[in-house]
Amino acid sequence: MRWNLMFDCLVEQRWAVTAVLSDRTITKLQDARTLEILDEYWLIMEEIAPVLATLKCATAVMSTETQVSISNIYPIIFSLLKTHHLRSEDDSRRVGEFKSKVRRSLSTRMRVDTDDYLNRL
Repeated sequence: MRWNLMFDCLVEQRWAVTAVLSDRTITKLQDARTLEILDEYWLIMEEIAPVLATLKCATAVMSTETQVSISNIYPIIFSLLKTHHLRSEDDSRRVGEFKSKVRRSLSTRMRVDTDDYLNRL
């Protein structure tokens, strides 16, 4: 869950980070060049954060119990695959690719074939 929090905090503090990096009384030019985050990367963080939030929520739900039942895990994974991580027309190319990679990884790791799962219900 830390990556999601990191993106959220950075995006929230974008202007403060930029101001500190631009102030030569605080940050040397060479350090500022090394630490600078390009506009493209800010945009990626803003776009990916909502997708990561769904993973954060799923992780939190599965982590709340001391003994998580498999009967809870598969419906959560299934929900991520069939609802939250489907590509939509509104998604940027990067977000769509990220969702596809997450879906593929979850499907492989959890051995979840959503169509097969539906047939078993």
